[in-house]
Amino acid sequence: MEYTTFGNTGVKVSRLCLGCMVFPINLEEEQAAGILYTAMDQGINFLDTANAYTDELGAGKSEKVLGRLLKGKRDQVVIATKYYHPMYKWPTGRGASRVHIMKAVEDSLRRLQTDYIDLYQMHNPDEDTPVEETLSTLDSLIKQGKVRYIGMSNHRGWQMAHQLGVSALHNWEPIVSAQCEYSMFCRSVEMDTADFCLRFNIALMAYSPLAGGILTGKYQRGQEAPAGTRGGSYPRTKNLLSEDRVHDILDELRIMANKYGIDMNQLAMAWVLSKPFVTTPIVGGSRPEHFESMWDVVDIKIEQADLERMDEITDFYRAAPLGIEVAGHHVSQSVALGVNRW
Repeated sequence: MEYTTFGNTGVKVSRLCLGCMVFPINLEEEQAAGILYTAMDQGINFLDTANAYTDELGAGKSEKVLGRLLKGKRDQVVIATKYYHPMYKWPTGRGASRVHIMKAVEDSLRRLQTDYIDLYQMHNPDEDTPVEETLSTLDSLIKQGKVRYIGMSNHRGWQMAHQLGVSALHNWEPIVSAQCEYSMFCRSVEMDTADFCLRFNIALMAYSPLAGGILTGKYQRGQEAPAGTRGGSYPRTKNLLSEDRVHDILDELRIMANKYGIDMNQLAMAWVLSKPFVTTPIVGGSRPEHFESMWDVVDIKIEQADLERMDEITDFYRAAPLGIEVAGHHVSQSVALGVNRW
């Protein structure tokens, strides 16, 4: 496994981050344990979850699973979790207010069975809370030792630049990371976020690098998506699979993957890893076998001409909306009017 410095920190993280969202949803705890411990044996030391990752029994299940599985192993990993989504039934039971963050962090610490969170991320922009309130609260959590670093998820570059400026103005701890959707079929972060991350050395964590399973090669032109897959149930994935353009791209990627003797998902992940603005892609899956082909993907080397060809045939998707925008979250517009206490 390769390791890299995580943005403007002294922390070394593996080039692959293990996504733990589905641990309580699609996997039995014994299966989750097998995936987690295998990943750690392969050198992966970076884990991503969120307080909202849940199953039918309620929110916080992913954190609870990790807390149990990491007993005696906590110091071996860097844990990233998130806040923002509704967790409580009272009016301020969501978002990035001081009220919600102070409650959410204590509950995440309890579920994870730890006294500190390595990376605490705001899951989505909050259009109701001034950025000063959020950042001052997070700064206090770092000073208390409950959080070590802070980051943002699903934010645009200009929103994070604003946050860096406000933090610098008040001498608060700055954000160090951005978690963004990024794959060959969702390249919109290249329009502004990628340049922002490179300029300010912000670590970029790329989620959904396989475009919700489309880039695994399991979907065939003209065939109905298998039951239980995203292609069969997620509107955005279904819409993509209805495009002839997508299947033309997949046909070419299959040929290219065969050239290297690798699977299409490995090719797609190698493409993401080749981007200089990506610190670590997040590896996910709904079954144990989905993870197995990922452990050695860092060692795969793709010729520059083929990387450029993948850029060329997917250029249309540089303007693709983010998945959360399709779902109704207006990321490009959502930011509270801060008071900007100059």
